[in-house]
Amino acid sequence: MFMKKNLILFALLGLSLGTFCQTNTLNNGTYEGRSCSIYGNEPYKGVTIITIKNGKIQQVTFNILDTLKNELFDKNYSSHFPAEPLYQKQCIEDWKGVLLYPAQLLKKQDIRSVDAVTGATWSHNLFVSSATIALNKAGLSNSK
Repeated sequence: MFMKKNLILFALLGLSLGTFCQTNTLNNGTYEGRSCSIYGNEPYKGVTIITIKNGKIQQVTFNILDTLKNELFDKNYSSHFPAEPLYQKQCIEDWKGVLLYPAQLLKKQDIRSVDAVTGATWSHNLFVSSATIALNKAGLSNSK
């Protein structure tokens, strides 16, 4: 009886671990995610477009849209703050993130493995949030 209970317990444990470790298959296609992340009072949205082929991430683009100016955040965006060197520096740092985060996701194939760049937390939060939305549309159900 003891042996039978242990055998059943190990079988259930094995099934639950197999389910826990199972990876989601991403559906082929191109998916877009848009998010303001935790910055609901700001006019910026992260926009990530992810292309999936054969269940793998093949292409990632990321932009930040200033919805008030209807303009993309880019390497020259700091010019909006001519008298504020701190904001200028922050724009430069976040621009580095805008360029690096898509490449990290493409290489690592896991949004949870995209590391924040020092000084570029704002762009990281917008990227992770918008990319997660796109990946969920592609079939990823647990991208926390």
